[in-house]
Amino acid sequence: MNIEQEMGINMERLKIGSWIIEVDNSKTQAFYEKQPLITEEWDSDFEQNYVLACETFPKEVNDFFHSLGVDPRKQGEVNQYKENNDGTYIYGGFYFIVGNIISGPDFWVNTVEGLTPNFETVNGIQIAFTNELAMTPDEELPKPVIQLEFQLNVPWLLN
Repeated sequence: MNIEQEMGINMERLKIGSWIIEVDNSKTQAFYEKQPLITEEWDSDFEQNYVLACETFPKEVNDFFHSLGVDPRKQGEVNQYKENNDGTYIYGGFYFIVGNIISGPDFWVNTVEGLTPNFETVNGIQIAFTNELAMTPDEELPKPVIQLEFQLNVPWLLN
């Protein structure tokens, strides 16, 4: 048994897009199991719609979230940005993950227009990873913690 196993660290190394990350799926999943649905803390129409839409995400999107231990319906930051021409909406936000970034591009890139997010499309979702947490999770999350940033198109399902 190595020292990491003795400390209860169960990191799996993943290559996702341009990033190589280590993730403790079971600790991340345990964190999300204790979290409320997004709509229990914030009850806007766009958040209600997002939680409903999570059930209709393509398999590849749900598989992506679950491979990291994330339940996308649960505590995180979710925003609705704009309506697309096809009637879907661009949603974005972030989730916390127990893990490390081994290598990969920075999330923010300095351009002529200023700082621009550096998303890559993976499994039908725009994603990026960062060590810079936008806020502290309400409940203690085992360390180390990284942040998954995302954007994706979501259908409007509310009446």
